[in-house]
Amino acid sequence: MFHFTTLPPLSLYIHIPWCVRKCPYCDFNFHEIRVDLNENEYIAAMLADLEQDLPRVYGRSVRSIFIGGGTPSVLSPEAIDNLLSAVRARLPVAVGAEITLEANPGTVDSGRFLGMRSAGINRLSLGIQSFNDTALQRLGRIHGRFEAISALEMAKQAGFDNLNLDLMFGLPEQTVEMALADLHTAMRFAPSHLSWYELTIEPNTVFYHQSEPLPDDELLWAMQTAGQADLADQGYFQYEVSAYAQSDRYCQHNLNYWQFGDYLGIGAGAHKFI
Repeated sequence: MFHFTTLPPLSLYIHIPWCVRKCPYCDFNFHEIRVDLNENEYIAAMLADLEQDLPRVYGRSVRSIFIGGGTPSVLSPEAIDNLLSAVRARLPVAVGAEITLEANPGTVDSGRFLGMRSAGINRLSLGIQSFNDTALQRLGRIHGRFEAISALEMAKQAGFDNLNLDLMFGLPEQTVEMALADLHTAMRFAPSHLSWYELTIEPNTVFYHQSEPLPDDELLWAMQTAGQADLADQGYFQYEVSAYAQSDRYCQHNLNYWQFGDYLGIGAGAHKFI
């Protein structure tokens, strides 16, 4: 029988299930915002969830926190601050812990970014997906190219130097040139991390029930190989299927998942592995 000599790192995932609009390709656990958010009530429920797991991780410190969704950036900066303060009051958070929040360019402004920084968010993941207005409309996104670029500029001005951008390729009627144009626009902002992944059609999504004109396998391969070469030329190291990082700016939270570390999960649909 194999025995661990030391415990693996411990992470915390926090799920915020709300979105402004349902994207036709998304199969994550989320709900469209139809009434005013009761942030305090939801946070209280998540903390009660966390407290049930505290005996399992007594004495251990959290190495990373990831606030995902949904669209966590719909939360007010005050709610994010209250949430993280309450987590720290219940769990030791390691000095220098990576604390990530996912944000949609259509739900942010400079004040929100500054509030996130003040609350302790030190890694931002922006769901850009594309810089092409036509593609964004087809994907059902609530932002356009202008909002995407504005969000990037505001995030950098707010001091986010550990910044991930989510980008998709293999979009309906997309060409290799269009896919690379998105990638090149992203790299001009020199984010520390890029998640560049192929659009996949999942069951129980709007796209699944439509006949979208997606690129064929040969075209997808051309997009991927050309994009990988350009990313490597710009100093991005591919350390997972769709994850590319500068230098040592790997996502520590995701690495803990992939290396079978321990993690707690709180919020609607979240799970744990201890």
